[in-house]
Amino acid sequence: MGIRKTFFLVSALASMAMAATIYEAELGTLGNASDPSQNPAITTDASASGGKYVKMNGGSISVTVTAAETKNYAIKIHYKNNYGGSKENILAVGSNTIGSIVFPETQASTFEDVESVARLNAGQNIVSINNSWGWIDVDYIEVSDYVAEAFNISSTVVTAGATEEAQKLYTFLVNNFQKKTISGVMTGDVSVGTALKSQQDLVAVHTAGGKYPALVGFDFLFATGKEGDVNSWNQAYTNETIKLAKELWDLGGIPAFTWHWKDPSNAVDAFYIEGAGSPFTTFDYRTGFKTGTTEWDTNSDTYKQIVEDIDKISDLFLTLQEQKVAAIFRPLHECGGAWFWWSAVSKSDVHSGAEFVALYRLVYDRMVKVNGVKNLVWNWNPQTAALKDWNPGEEYFDILSVDIYNEANDHASNAAAFNGLKSNISKNKILALSENGPIPDVENMHNDEAVWSWWMPWYESWSGGFVSKTAASVWQSNFNDERILTLDKMPGWNGPISISKTASINPLKWSVQGKSLLIHTSKNDNVKIEVYGMNGAHIKTLAKGTLSLGSHRFSLDDLSQGLYMLRVQGTMGVLNRTITIK
Repeated sequence: MGIRKTFFLVSALASMAMAATIYEAELGTLGNASDPSQNPAITTDASASGGKYVKMNGGSISVTVTAAETKNYAIKIHYKNNYGGSKENILAVGSNTIGSIVFPETQASTFEDVESVARLNAGQNIVSINNSWGWIDVDYIEVSDYVAEAFNISSTVVTAGATEEAQKLYTFLVNNFQKKTISGVMTGDVSVGTALKSQQDLVAVHTAGGKYPALVGFDFLFATGKEGDVNSWNQAYTNETIKLAKELWDLGGIPAFTWHWKDPSNAVDAFYIEGAGSPFTTFDYRTGFKTGTTEWDTNSDTYKQIVEDIDKISDLFLTLQEQKVAAIFRPLHECGGAWFWWSAVSKSDVHSGAEFVALYRLVYDRMVKVNGVKNLVWNWNPQTAALKDWNPGEEYFDILSVDIYNEANDHASNAAAFNGLKSNISKNKILALSENGPIPDVENMHNDEAVWSWWMPWYESWSGGFVSKTAASVWQSNFNDERILTLDKMPGWNGPISISKTASINPLKWSVQGKSLLIHTSKNDNVKIEVYGMNGAHIKTLAKGTLSLGSHRFSLDDLSQGLYMLRVQGTMGVLNRTITIK
C-alpha cells in the first residue's frame, strides 16, 4: 500500500490528536505512460523521505489509503519541479476526478508541498496523481484530517462610491456564498430583437433543465477592434447585449460580462496570439511602458490605443449605470494562459505578472476613477492558482474565479481548484467558476465543501455544444435543488438586500467527525451555535454563552442522515456552513 509511517499533528484543534499518514511514492503503484520512454522511474536521493522518490514523467502514481470514515481529508503532495514553470496534474480518488493540481516550479533539489482536499470513503481508497501537463518528481503523499478554515469576506465592494445596484448585487453574492450556487450560461449567438428567454443559449438550458439560469454571460467581443466601429453587425450585436442585460436585471437576474479584447492597435481583428487561434495578433502592450519599467508612457501610441478601447467599454457600462443596472465584469480573463495578447506576445514570450498587473490596474483605474463606472462587481480570473504574481491587488477585485472544462458528464465539484484558490491566493474573496463545460453537481460541491458562487457553462450556440455536455437529468436534478439558484428563485433587485456577515468569524476552525462537531477558537468568545434544516427550520442549539479558548466537541448523535446548516454567531460576526451527517 505504500504506507511509510503514521504520526500525529498538533494543529488548530489543539486538544485533538489527528493521525497523519505518509504514503511513499516509490512504494505505490506506478502507472506507465502511453510512450514507454516517459514511464515513471524510482530515483535514489538521500534528501527524500525513505531515501527515494519517483520521477512521475508521463505516467501516474497510486497509493491505497485506508480511511476510518467517509468525510473530507487533507491531501498533501511532497514534490519537486525542476522542469521549468508550473505544471498541472490530476488528483483522483478511484474513478472520481478531484481536479487539476498546480505544482509551481521549485528550487533545485528542494522538495515542497502542495495541498488539496478530497472526500474518501470509509475503507480502502485508491488515491492517484495522473499526468496531465508537465513532469514532476513525487516524494510522498500525506493524508490527514481536514479542518475547514473560514473565509473572511468583505461586506462592501472594492469600488469606492459604488452604485446602490452594485452593492446590492455584491451583497447578494456574499450572503449566498458557500450556501447556494447561482446557475448561469454564456451567450454566443445573440439574435437582435429577440427576447432574452428566446435567445438560443437560454432556450437550450430551459429545454434541458426546465428552468432559466439566474446569471447570463455576455461578451464585448465585437465592441472594439478593427471592425468594431465600422461593421454595423458588430455594433448591433454589442447594443443588443446591453438591452438583454437590462432585460435580465429587470427579471431579477445577473448580467456577467467578458471582453475578448481585440488588438487595440487595430492592425488585425484578433485577440489570440500565434499558435492559439486564427487570425492572431502580435500586439505587445509593453511598448506603452516607459523603458525598463511597468509605468505607462501616456504619450505613447500604445497607451493611447489601449485607453481608447477602455473608454468605449466604459461608455457601454455607463449606459447600464444610467438605467440602474449592475453587472459582473471579468476583464483580461484567463490571465497567465499563453493564448490571449494580454498574457503573452507569443508562446515563447509570456508577459510577467508585474506587466499584467499594470494593464489590469489601468483598465480598472481608467474605468472607475476617470470615467466614473461605479456599477460593477469586479472579477479577477487567473488561469491557475499558482499565478500569485499576477494578482492585481485585493483592492482591485471582488471575485476570484477560474475556468475549468471537464470532459462531458464529469460533474466533479472541482474541489482541487476551489481549495487552491483559497489557500494560494485569498481567503478574502468570493470564489466562482466563471467558465465550465459540464456543471459541477450540487451534491458533489456540498460534500466536498467546494461550493462555488456561480457556474457558467459556455455557449451551446455557434457549434459550442457546452450545454449538452450535461445530461438533461443532471440539469433537472440540480435546478430542482434549493441550493441551486435559477431565475425563478431570485428575489429581485427592487427591495432592500442587507449584508449577513457570513464566513466572517476569524479565527475559528471547525470540522465534523462522524456525529461530532469540533469547534476551535483562538480566543474566549461569547457565541451561539445552532443547527438548522435546509428549509430554514431551527433544529437545535448546541451552545449559548462563553466559549473558552481551545477545542470543543458537540454531539450530533440525535441528527438523522442528511444536510444541515450550521450557524455560529460570535463577536466577529456570523458563520454559516452546510454540514453532512452520514
